[in-house]
Amino acid sequence: MDICFYDNAELLVNEKGIVSVDRVYCLDFNEFVAATWEQLKQIYLLLPQYLVNSHQCPMWFGEEGISSIYLYASVEPSGLQIVGELTFEKWELWEKTFHAQLARYSFPSFEC
Repeated sequence: MDICFYDNAELLVNEKGIVSVDRVYCLDFNEFVAATWEQLKQIYLLLPQYLVNSHQCPMWFGEEGISSIYLYASVEPSGLQIVGELTFEKWELWEKTFHAQLARYSFPSFEC
């Protein structure tokens, strides 16, 4: 199942090979039930460089403001927002893995 998404800013790679990501996956959180939230949590755990931190939003690679590269997810009314700065290669691997994991389930979503 392909989940519709859009970028809030164009994905551009800078001279250091770093891309700034601000992407929204159009997941319909109003339709999520406990099992759906658990499935999403399981996906987070399988993504490259997941950071275990129970007090903040899901993060990978590092933490914004502390690490030179980072990626995090935030549940928003518009969907699942993915924000970060990381190498383009790491982004491609993370995104490919994320899409593969999303395809394993039928998450409620909407057209963007």
